[in-house]
Amino acid sequence: MLAWMIVRSAAPRDTATVQERTDSHALSAALAQWTLAPEPTAVHVTAAFAPAAREREWLRALAHAGVRVTWSGRSIPATAIEVAARNDPAGGVHVYVAAPAGSRATLSDAVGLLDTLGLAAGANALALPLSAGALDLLTGAQHARALAPDSLLPRQAVVLGRAGWEGKFVMASLEERGWKVSSRLRVGPNVFVTQGTPLALDSAHASVVIALDSSAAAYASAIAAFERSGGGVVLAGDAPVAASLRALAPGRAGPRVAAASLSFASTAPRRALGYFPILSLAGDAMPLESRDGHVIAAARRVGAGRVVQLGYDETWRWRLAGTGDAPAAHREYWSAVVSAAAYRAASPIGSAVQLGDAAPLASLYADLGAPTPPAASALHVTPGLRWWMFAVLALLLLAEWSSRRLRGAR
Repeated sequence: MLAWMIVRSAAPRDTATVQERTDSHALSAALAQWTLAPEPTAVHVTAAFAPAAREREWLRALAHAGVRVTWSGRSIPATAIEVAARNDPAGGVHVYVAAPAGSRATLSDAVGLLDTLGLAAGANALALPLSAGALDLLTGAQHARALAPDSLLPRQAVVLGRAGWEGKFVMASLEERGWKVSSRLRVGPNVFVTQGTPLALDSAHASVVIALDSSAAAYASAIAAFERSGGGVVLAGDAPVAASLRALAPGRAGPRVAAASLSFASTAPRRALGYFPILSLAGDAMPLESRDGHVIAAARRVGAGRVVQLGYDETWRWRLAGTGDAPAAHREYWSAVVSAAAYRAASPIGSAVQLGDAAPLASLYADLGAPTPPAASALHVTPGLRWWMFAVLALLLLAEWSSRRLRGAR
């Protein structure tokens, strides 16, 4: 019997395929059995949800060891989640999730449930002021997870323009939000009011420069160099009218359009603001805000930096005359505009590593290829030591011992 087992182990395997099958719930246990068993030449997973990253790596290792690995699962939803740090002193994250249109999903962090979502087609964006640990998107039985990214180090925002109500309240809103603000505001010919170090336009000191009006054209060469090196630029009001700043702008500033409303209604307060419409958008520009057929805000990349063009020139009226909590709304709006352009300097958070399950179904395709139905003629066997081999050896041993006892041998 021992000789036969030795010969059998040394002999080449049968040409017939011996296939093991399992499902998502029993996969962890099956992987250990498949790894220890010499018999299976093919394994198949019928998945109700995508295996975890650890299980996919194990299946890939089996495939590299010569086992044919296949999978199937029509009910696995195509989900994905991405988490990006908000470029805002207040912190928080932007979360982008995707799933089949009409799906219901839950979003949780390490503490617990954050929100229940009804998902539309394409990417769905959320802003979270606070989160703890990895974020988990659950759609049906499928989890998609992503860690919060590195934090963003704040740099100063530089405000350039004429002294007036707009400069005063833009600076106030940004400082209240937590931005460190430097400014150089023109009071008269060769007369300026300066705060901080506004002319230190490099990404080591500043993240964004805000040109409130066309008087900032005096610094056009420094602004352009800062933008090419990765800095952000906000061109507000009539700043793009200046020829020296026009090359950076996403579009051409048209004639000023009067406010469409006399009231700063809480539902649409910016309708009470006049603006310079953005005409003839550049081919690489993207509109951010539109009204009555006019583009009011747009953005583009120039070199390594970003430029946001904002048509409004008197947003201070919103802060002073708006209804509800107008100062907070004005503060939130300007911080969002500045964040869209600002240079992002990241600081690693400990030794956090991005999880491999941000897009589980896509990762499954990448690791194991396209789904394949199981072979109809596959034979299901239990891997491991054959019980009958052990039973035969035990019986032979018992027979030998009994024979010796019956013959009186010692």
